[in-house]
Amino acid sequence: MKHAVEDILRDYPYLPTYIKNRREELLHPIEDVDENVGGSRGNKINKPQEQMIITLDDDRQLHALERQQNTIAAMLEHTDHDTRVILKELYFKRYPQYTMGGLAQQHLIYCSRASGFRKRDAFVEELSKNLGMYVAER
Repeated sequence: MKHAVEDILRDYPYLPTYIKNRREELLHPIEDVDENVGGSRGNKINKPQEQMIITLDDDRQLHALERQQNTIAAMLEHTDHDTRVILKELYFKRYPQYTMGGLAQQHLIYCSRASGFRKRDAFVEELSKNLGMYVAER
């Protein structure tokens, strides 16, 4: 479970793009060609604006992406400086420059390497709870 949450953290910088792309997919779907000439009317809504609203409101993938983005942003806003630095370096950067030990040695965080790992793990666990992904350790 921890790896899934860490993957979400790695995606955080790209979530606005993912959300924008998903909205575009929903607003401008690729239309299927109906090869059934004649026959009865389908049950599809004929008004495109109504179909678009229903699709945007009901799309689970879009809601999940928005929830992830909002949850992480709110948690980052209420966490301490060291945890933000750790997350930015280890998860948000495309090419991290430091390891946890390097962050502590370079005094980019004001705690030990072990404390840095505890802060990271606490954030990941809290995020998993807030996203409804938490599974208690056995």
